[in-house]
Amino acid sequence: MSSDLVMDTCLLAGSIILKNGGETYRTEETMALIAKAAGMDDVNSSATPTSIILSFRCSGLDHTRMVRTPKRTTNLNKITLVNDVSRQFVGGKINLEQAYRTLREIDQKKQIYPKWLQHLAAATASGSFAMLAGGDWGSLVPSAMAGLIVNLSQEYLEQFVRMKFFTEFSAALLGGLFALLTVTVFPQLHLSIIIIGAMLPLFPGIAITNSLRDLMAGDLVAGVSRGVEAMLTAVSVAVATAIILSFTR
Repeated sequence: MSSDLVMDTCLLAGSIILKNGGETYRTEETMALIAKAAGMDDVNSSATPTSIILSFRCSGLDHTRMVRTPKRTTNLNKITLVNDVSRQFVGGKINLEQAYRTLREIDQKKQIYPKWLQHLAAATASGSFAMLAGGDWGSLVPSAMAGLIVNLSQEYLEQFVRMKFFTEFSAALLGGLFALLTVTVFPQLHLSIIIIGAMLPLFPGIAITNSLRDLMAGDLVAGVSRGVEAMLTAVSVAVATAIILSFTR
């Protein structure tokens, strides 16, 4: 069995998991299981939120490679598919070549839900959360529109700016400006309620969850880095919100 194919398969599986919102311990475990099932010795895997390192010994020779994953998104369906491929290979149901081809197909697979549906879901969630936060029916549509603007702005700005803090801050600021404009036209609405709903698409729920899971699993570096990433997102939203609220004083 080719050591290069084993390395490519393991790193591809790990990178798909990591860049689609998976935990670092899941990434390390999946790569190690595939390498051991392929007959490699002295397998060691290490992952951080932005890189993967894998090493093993094959025919007396050591092999080590590192892959960076600078861009990350959330697609739990791909993580599930990679886990299925890993289990099938470890269980002997497919060979290494089939596993690699399947992983390539998974990596190139598009999102299950189209962009318009994702934006609609963000708008619906923002409007609904505003209602849960104490808003009335009049706050539903403005909050949904503000949440839609936040989601659209973030997706658009990410195409040109690699600095996540700036894109989230700008998206939050645009959503807050829309909320402020809406309250200016309709004074009976509550600005704070609309802003609470509008910022929901930026809430770093997965980052916080993965940070806690990594910390509990003993991956301190990954857990702390994900926690800092979530904190920066919260700070960007808080600063944008503070700027918007300062106009009302």
